[in-house]
Amino acid sequence: MNSSQPSSSQASSHFPLEPIPASILADKEAKRRDTVAALGACKTGCAVIDQDVLMGGFERATVVGVSAEDEELGVQLGLQTLAHSLCEGTVTTGLVITPKPASVMLAGLRDAIKAELEVREEFKDIKMRLRQCLDKVMLSCVFDLDGLWEVLADLDRSEPVQEEETENQDTATAHVEEIQDSQEDDDEAFSPIRQASQPRPEKSPSKTPQHPEVIVITHFSSLLTSLFTHREKSAAHTALQLLGSHLHDLSRNLPSSPLILLLNSTSSPFSGPTATATTTTSPAKQTTVDPTLRSIFNPPSTTGYSTRRTKPNFGLVFSQLLDLHLLCTKIPRTRQDAEAAVQRLGDEFRTAWAVEVLLDEMGVWEGKMGVRPGREQKWTAVDVEKGRVKPAFEEQEEEIPVPDTSELLYFKRLGGNSLA
Repeated sequence: MNSSQPSSSQASSHFPLEPIPASILADKEAKRRDTVAALGACKTGCAVIDQDVLMGGFERATVVGVSAEDEELGVQLGLQTLAHSLCEGTVTTGLVITPKPASVMLAGLRDAIKAELEVREEFKDIKMRLRQCLDKVMLSCVFDLDGLWEVLADLDRSEPVQEEETENQDTATAHVEEIQDSQEDDDEAFSPIRQASQPRPEKSPSKTPQHPEVIVITHFSSLLTSLFTHREKSAAHTALQLLGSHLHDLSRNLPSSPLILLLNSTSSPFSGPTATATTTTSPAKQTTVDPTLRSIFNPPSTTGYSTRRTKPNFGLVFSQLLDLHLLCTKIPRTRQDAEAAVQRLGDEFRTAWAVEVLLDEMGVWEGKMGVRPGREQKWTAVDVEKGRVKPAFEEQEEEIPVPDTSELLYFKRLGGNSLA
């Protein structure tokens, strides 16, 4: 009878723990950030993004969202970050989680790694280096949020994960062989990759770390669409809150301190005279965009003018999962292109990609307590050339403010032309 009753120490263990002084938590966070900083940042390989926008690159042990007007640009940036980090040696393992066919993602990853090796002018043994890098990346195909949970749950397991990872590599091998058949020019390049993806005797487990150091989750908006389609709204929001907590827990507590990239899409609703002509006195009906979701290139609402407002899909629902949020949108390339866009002179105007920081919860760690530099509203212009995200303008000189900032905040002077 007495043995069935818990002791006082056992009973007290079920009560909430004593409050922890903020100074202790601050010291622990400082040590954690120091440890993460020692691992090195994961860079995109695009200098203007790494230095001007990210101020050093993506920190490990963080959850980063990339919302792109063209979702494939977000995928390109995510895979390029993984490829650059692998080739640079910053990380040794990666994981790509996607709702898309494995063959498509493997082809994109292969192209990203190959382009990175070519930029580094590592033409000697490029096929072997390509094989080595691909062999360090695991690929998981999921169809909904439940599938994502299953993959993330595998990361929490201790030793038995190795066998499952080998099985995943076997599955990926079949898809790699399919790509080979459809791309004759790369047959020779893929033959060693197939061999590298086969189960290896005893050497492989000891050589390959268990946990990935970069996790890329592509087409995240597709997973969210499926979630809100098949579940009640309240249940979907609860599931996302749990997912956000779990992602942060994985990024902070896994031994590999992974960088987690969530690749999202955007929506571009128009607000214009047709919408305001009948409701000019009812501003309450006009939807307001949260400051953490508003691009610096979106002008304030003006009655009588039509403006395109690009914002991340799922808005705050998505941003609540993140430590850092980037937005990639198209902007006119020059002043003349901006004028053509405003005057609706057809689609014959050039554009560049603006990459800007919408949200920065962490700040840049400088190894000391106090105010940390923030990255919010920092931006740069990039293009995609030959499968790589590159600076839009090779030479950048002084920035000059433009009085009329209805579409752009700044133009950059280059060779006598004002460039956006």
